[in-house]
Amino acid sequence: MQNINVIIDALAIPFGSIATIVIISKNKRNVVNILMGLTVFFGSVASIIFALLKELYFFHNLSLAIFFAKMTYFCIYFMTIPVFHFSIFFWRSQNKNIPRFLHFLVFLPILSLSLWLFLQQDIIHLSDIYLGDKFYIVFNYVSIPFTIYSSVIMLFTVVLLIVELQLIAQRTKDFPSLKRRMHILAAVFALGFLGSLVSIFFVQFLTSKVKYQPAVIFVIASTISISLILLKTISREHRKLWHGCPKLLREKDGTTYCLNTPDGVPKQVKLLDLGNIIEKIQIEVDILRTGEENCANVLFSDDENNVRCLTTHEYIMVLDEIVQQKEMELAQEMDIMENNKLCSECLHKIIAYRKTHKDKSDAEIRTFFLGVRAEEFFGLV
Repeated sequence: MQNINVIIDALAIPFGSIATIVIISKNKRNVVNILMGLTVFFGSVASIIFALLKELYFFHNLSLAIFFAKMTYFCIYFMTIPVFHFSIFFWRSQNKNIPRFLHFLVFLPILSLSLWLFLQQDIIHLSDIYLGDKFYIVFNYVSIPFTIYSSVIMLFTVVLLIVELQLIAQRTKDFPSLKRRMHILAAVFALGFLGSLVSIFFVQFLTSKVKYQPAVIFVIASTISISLILLKTISREHRKLWHGCPKLLREKDGTTYCLNTPDGVPKQVKLLDLGNIIEKIQIEVDILRTGEENCANVLFSDDENNVRCLTTHEYIMVLDEIVQQKEMELAQEMDIMENNKLCSECLHKIIAYRKTHKDKSDAEIRTFFLGVRAEEFFGLV
């Protein structure tokens, strides 16, 4: 007789492994990308490996099979760590007053679950159920108190992640392609992980009607979908981004104009709120291209270190010369921030000064600035 779980689990491992490699290798410098990759790994690779070992040892060493069953649940619970790290990362990008030490608290849920899981001997029971003459499956039966406690924690974890993905999608409403992908990503997480959650914890109460725990099917489907979405969304490499443009003019009444036009005539634009989280996730810049009628007040550098507008991809020009990455970095080092954005007028003046004094080093320019009152240089007095 053949074990159906072994067949399906064996199919899930290569899918999950490929997805993990694809996601993490897409951008190894992107913290959010790595957290997503770890979530996929523990949910679709590590947990499935232990589930497979449980099936293989069921008739040969029941105590060892139960241990592997517990390790399967442990890997599923381990997914809470990268998800909670992402949550803290997300909310700190909105409010810097949120303390960093919260990152150390992400281990508390899995610690409480693991202690209960491994210290209570009879928390999991295994039973084989035959499906006709050719197939059978091994069913997990988990104690009701532990089922309730763990399912509440996992449900909170998944719902929290879905809410945050929806918030990201809402804040990118002016970027249709990105918004659509974030909604799809949230929907996939919802269907995949909530489906797996129901299968793992609640199908055990329906064994008279349901003869299979379909968690792995949900895992395979969600893993493939998540990897495809992130593959097309995350930038291939770390791109330098600046929240501030030297060619953006903002009037006192809130009207905004782009001065980076071919004819030099200011063009009124709609200022888009990109949000700090989108910058740090390092979204593929092609997805954020929306047209010359919009402005995200964010710049990026291309492969030649030329600075471009995020919404149009046009070169940023100062004194009829393309702005270079090193010039933006020099201006940023001057700490000319205005509500967490680089001051546009200050940026323009520093870059223009850099371009008209090419004989001076960056150190000499910084020294010169130190000898001049900031109010005088920026025309505030």
